[in-house]
Amino acid sequence: MNISRMSPRRRRAARFAAVALALGAASASSQAALVKIDASQSSVTFTSNPPPICDPFGNCSTPPAPQTFALSGSFDVVREVASTPSPYDPTTSIYFTRISFDSVSVDLGGAGALGFSFPSFAGLVNGTGFTGSDDPCFFSFGGCSGGGLFNNTYTGDFDGHTFFLSGVSPQGFFDSFTYQIVATAVVPAATTVPEPGTLACVAVAGAGWVASRRRRGRRDIQ
Repeated sequence: MNISRMSPRRRRAARFAAVALALGAASASSQAALVKIDASQSSVTFTSNPPPICDPFGNCSTPPAPQTFALSGSFDVVREVASTPSPYDPTTSIYFTRISFDSVSVDLGGAGALGFSFPSFAGLVNGTGFTGSDDPCFFSFGGCSGGGLFNNTYTGDFDGHTFFLSGVSPQGFFDSFTYQIVATAVVPAATTVPEPGTLACVAVAGAGWVASRRRRGRRDIQ
């Protein structure tokens, strides 16, 4: 396609489309790193604390002791730039970096038989740190209602080499899992993820380029 042969209006439309395509490609990019769990520092603990049951003589039951299981294995840490329409202006988008875990091959050490599962919900990245929740409103950047009563949550940090994750997984009013995972990257990420700030710079640069070309076209006409 020869842009120079287009009318000024069509040239501007084509340039805006090019900028939009660049942003769309950036928002679809992702970064994945394979990490291996350090079993000596990674575990999940099951705690059950039901209300005591007492007999007529005042003898009451005691809660069972917490059970701790070692975790081992590996998984992919995936970071990707995503977007969502702004709740205040549907014609614009909010860009953010999301983290998730894929290709999970983890030995739960017996915790799975009690109902524990590796976190499959995505988190929100801020620098090297991140937080996650399976609350339906977690990724809502505006008003939201209908959050869950017992939400699984985690916090962590990943600098590209060392991975740390700690979380809580409630199993109702009386039972819960707490877990901690320490892992090391064995296969680094193959691609680079633009952060939301980078996307903003791309947008500004694209808009500036279009504006400069528009001014140049006006001078050529004069």
